[in-house]
Amino acid sequence: MKRATTLFFVLTFYFFSFSQQVEFLPGDWENPAVFEKGQNVPHAFHIPYESVDNAIQNMPRKCENYQLLNGQWKFKWVETPQKVPKDFWKPDFDDTQWDEIKVPANWQMEGYGHPKFRNVAMSIENDPPNVPDYYNPTGCYKTKFTVPENWENKEVMLRFEGIKSASYIWVNGQQVGYNQGGFEPAEFNLASFIKKGENDLAVQVIRFSDGSYLENQDMWRLSGIFRDVKLYAQPKTFIHDHYVVTDFDENYKDATLTVETHIRNKLPEAKTGEIVVDVYDIEGRSILKDGSLQEDFEVDSMGNMKVQLSTLIVDPPQWSAEFPTLFTMLVQLKNTNGKVTEAFTQKIGFREVEYKDKILTVNGVPVKLNGVNSHMHHPEHGQAVPLETLKQDLLLMKQHNINCVRTCHYPPTPEYIALADELGMYIFDEVGDEAHNNINLSEKPEWTEMYRDRSRKLVYRDRNHPSVIVWSAGNESGSGQNINEVIKTGKAIDPSRPAWMYGGNTFYIPFEDVVGPRYWVPMDYKNLAQGKVLPANDMRASFMDEYLAATGNGLGGMDEYWEYIWKYPRLTGGAIWDWISPGINTPRWTLPDLSPQKIDGQIMGRPLFQQGVYGWGLEFSGHDDWVEFYRDPSLDITKQLTIDFWVKPSEIPQANVFIAKGKHGYGIQMDDAETLEFYVHGDKRISAKTKVDSGFYENWHHISGLYNGSSLQLFVDNKRVATTSYDGIISSTPFPLCIGREAESQDQGEHSGRMSRMVIDNVRVFNKAVNINNIEDEKEGLVLHLNFEEDEKDGDFYAVGLGGRTYGIIWPDRTVQPEINQIKRSGQPVKFEAIDIENGVLKVTNRHHFKNLNELEGFWQITVDGETSQRGFFVCDIPAGETGEITIDYRRPRIESTTECLLEVSFLLKENLNWAPKGHEIAWEQFAVPTDYYFVDEEEIKQKITASEDENYIRISGNDFKYTIDKKTGSFVSLKYKGTEYLEGGPEFMVWRAPIANDIDPWGSYMVGSSNKTPGRGRSIDNQLRTLGMRDLLPGVEEYELFQVNNNEVILKMDVFSNSSLDPARRKDQWFFSSAFERKEIWTFSADGSIHLEQEIIPHGPMPEMLQKVGLQFQLPKSFNSVQWYGRGPFENYPDRKTGAKVGLYHSTTDSMYVPYIIPQEYGNRSDVRWLKVHNEDGKGLMIEGNEPLNFSLHKYSTDNLSRAMYTYELEEAPNTILNVDYEVSGVGGTAIRQLQKYRVRPDVKKYSITIKPF
Repeated sequence: MKRATTLFFVLTFYFFSFSQQVEFLPGDWENPAVFEKGQNVPHAFHIPYESVDNAIQNMPRKCENYQLLNGQWKFKWVETPQKVPKDFWKPDFDDTQWDEIKVPANWQMEGYGHPKFRNVAMSIENDPPNVPDYYNPTGCYKTKFTVPENWENKEVMLRFEGIKSASYIWVNGQQVGYNQGGFEPAEFNLASFIKKGENDLAVQVIRFSDGSYLENQDMWRLSGIFRDVKLYAQPKTFIHDHYVVTDFDENYKDATLTVETHIRNKLPEAKTGEIVVDVYDIEGRSILKDGSLQEDFEVDSMGNMKVQLSTLIVDPPQWSAEFPTLFTMLVQLKNTNGKVTEAFTQKIGFREVEYKDKILTVNGVPVKLNGVNSHMHHPEHGQAVPLETLKQDLLLMKQHNINCVRTCHYPPTPEYIALADELGMYIFDEVGDEAHNNINLSEKPEWTEMYRDRSRKLVYRDRNHPSVIVWSAGNESGSGQNINEVIKTGKAIDPSRPAWMYGGNTFYIPFEDVVGPRYWVPMDYKNLAQGKVLPANDMRASFMDEYLAATGNGLGGMDEYWEYIWKYPRLTGGAIWDWISPGINTPRWTLPDLSPQKIDGQIMGRPLFQQGVYGWGLEFSGHDDWVEFYRDPSLDITKQLTIDFWVKPSEIPQANVFIAKGKHGYGIQMDDAETLEFYVHGDKRISAKTKVDSGFYENWHHISGLYNGSSLQLFVDNKRVATTSYDGIISSTPFPLCIGREAESQDQGEHSGRMSRMVIDNVRVFNKAVNINNIEDEKEGLVLHLNFEEDEKDGDFYAVGLGGRTYGIIWPDRTVQPEINQIKRSGQPVKFEAIDIENGVLKVTNRHHFKNLNELEGFWQITVDGETSQRGFFVCDIPAGETGEITIDYRRPRIESTTECLLEVSFLLKENLNWAPKGHEIAWEQFAVPTDYYFVDEEEIKQKITASEDENYIRISGNDFKYTIDKKTGSFVSLKYKGTEYLEGGPEFMVWRAPIANDIDPWGSYMVGSSNKTPGRGRSIDNQLRTLGMRDLLPGVEEYELFQVNNNEVILKMDVFSNSSLDPARRKDQWFFSSAFERKEIWTFSADGSIHLEQEIIPHGPMPEMLQKVGLQFQLPKSFNSVQWYGRGPFENYPDRKTGAKVGLYHSTTDSMYVPYIIPQEYGNRSDVRWLKVHNEDGKGLMIEGNEPLNFSLHKYSTDNLSRAMYTYELEEAPNTILNVDYEVSGVGGTAIRQLQKYRVRPDVKKYSITIKPF
């Protein structure tokens, strides 16, 4: 039997805890030098079995040396560490009155404390390393575990896979250890603390610590014991760590397998033994041709040593994302008698990662990475994500050609990495450091060891997983020396992966091995690839760790990035921000509005009902509690205003908002701790302010703010305390009215610290100036009234917190969003090109890295207007990375001249795989094919048509129809066909669509220009349209001409101006030019009822940077709820996100076309539509086709409702069906990178035509 090379040495740098009681100090959690006490050195975890058979079966629940302590624990939540029950950690402490909590779980998801969403900002006052002493929620956990008899004389380890943020551990009343680092494992040796039989475990978890400043990720800020808690026993001489390296030869054929085992001896005498390593394939056959790897060892008393074994493996099957071949490595530790004292298995893969000559390679092959960033998030469980959900995520990714995950911005749960090994997913494994609000921490030496500790724990934990191909040194934590230390530390632990990168916003960081950039436009990315950005001697590959932020209806422009990624070797790919929308499933509690408007308030966060002035009041904790109202038009108050309420405020060192409609609207707040302010905003902010003393707080006060058109007046306890002259109007802002929040500034996760602290009662808002002495009896002008006496539960919704961002390409429940189809398409691993389409000759480029196309099934079909007329299969033998030709043997179609013929080719899975079923489509393309046309004679129209008019209307009539047109607006009043009304309004010319999530996000808003914008009117292009009055255009006919050509045709020529609506935010004495669109229209009515419209659109006056759309909106009867179209589909698509949708013939309904984005917005567009038919269940409807391909959407909600709603529960079905037929639609772009220039609809002179046919 061949012996492997073995290396022995004492690890002088290796430190182990010695199971002695540590000292807990009150300031531990505010001291950057203290981030662990009493912990074992990080290592790769394994379950220690006592037999080879059990180790190979690897069933942890049957392991005699392993316990999972998950389950119901006793739990006590308190507001600060100072309020922790005294001596709760003692075994005899009476916890019978405590609650029980599930472990693992985030306690916020179990109803304790307050979940908070932040991006850059901290959710506490920003003062590193200090954290608040007045509010630092602390969870006290207790449970018991039993030490079996066979654990006597063994080392017993307690391991927490995730516990956040700071935690103290006691066993049997003794101090065991301390930990910081929420997403990294913490392990403690309990050998000197435990006893036979039942043992007591107590854990104190503190929500905020100095470590929180390195956990400032863009996500929900949650805490608790939220990952597995493990207890396991090992012999006194045991394997502490193991490290597997597979190193291929220069031809990437044969591999040297090296296995390092780190042995520790806890006995007072030296110990000898043997390490035995075997490796088995999936069939259980050993791949070690010369038998097991074996080596004797002798380890000193209380000593440590490393045993290294290696051997050559001839031509092993390689691990890659395409072929995730895994082997089972069995490691045995035997004593001098040959008895197995410890055995475990580890899944390994033969895989080598290198970067050289500006290229990142896997097993010597340059790779392209179609990646996503992925948080650990679940709508019910927070960051304690169930295993089945983790697997579902990876399956969805694989099915949509995603082959890479960046684990933003912390180590994922260990099971996730194991699943990536199994299913085949490249992982950029990220260290859990983000100090986005304090990037200078990366330069401070007192924080260095905390940074390094997080690197150590991650790399030791995951370095044996083949799926991990690149380490990431964290995210947005600055670019100081501490980041360099993170990388140096990791490289020392794992030299097998030379590639480290860092997710910073600084592009050029010399100590990373893979450069960005992030959030560059495609052309800049191209310049990088062409050597125009970095020095010529910079050999680093490029990977965009974030490049498109997919928020709501977005992810436009992906093809433009992938054009360059496929073209240039240096460009490895990128990871989209991000995978999962961060909604938390939340009960919807409403407060009835007693005013005639019935604008019920939605309770956000977790405020509490307390004693008020007239009954119940609502208490806001300062921790993201507020009440929000639908953006109802009645709250867009622009003239007179009265706000009235009772409040008992608490003092906070920042603005304390009582009620507000944005910063540029109106509201009453504590501007600071000493100043009460009533404000309105016109061209500028106008305030009535008064000073308050300390006696103002913790007492009830009657507050009123009144604006009567000439002055602002502020009243406290019925006394006027401030007056300010003003005779302008109040700006109408698109931000919601809130109690306890000012939504314009306290938004998008940038708000640091606390929000409102108060108890409030009896809130009233009037759209007139009211005499406050008679306000209790006043009813006129009342638009809002809450008395807090009742609340109602009305279902659930996805809360997005103060952040309000809805990143993600799948919804929280794992339903996919339409954008995911574009990811699949842009990154598809096969390219088709037509060489000789008439003879069916195509060039096929196999962009797989390792897979031959003969492992897939080729399929083709010929479609005529979407209907399949021919189909077949083909075989394609093209190795990975190569190009070949195929010939599709189709018959030349003979079709009508008005139809379209396409050849569609695709590759499908030949067989079921562990991530998708047989027949799953991998890649596809469509080509127009030459045809033989024949012409069909048009039927002679025998009906007659007549035209008439009166003072108000024009009437066009035929045998089967009667159309009525309003002479003032140019819109149809009626469109009757065969006795049925087909139209309830329109067609209305529109350039406004409901703002998409990117429009309401400030990030990237600079990319749509700054002209024609008004502060407070929105954050993006929607601001320009509101400022110019284009949200609601006012049509008016300037002139018209009506004449009858013959008995079969009537022509109506109209010159219509769609004028800007009056902008109330502009002062009456301010001169400005109006905007308008002139529409020169020619309506041709035929005797068969068909209508042909030619339009020339001419813009006048100031114009926005771009138009959201140019088109027509039809109000159809509600029964017209079915649609058939020939164009792109079946799912939603937009001009910059359409190539993932095939051209075909599709059917849908109004309900099915709805896309439930978490924030309601524009949805459901279909691009490149040749024709569409909207109809009722009787088959009656309208057919519309254009002279060029159209866009259309069918909505069940009005555009106004979609524009105003911030939550899906605010949507109310319209009384009719809304059909949008758009000549042009701007793309959706991304959040950071908005619509690329080519996808913007410009306000230019345009000509269009469509034909409308009732049937």
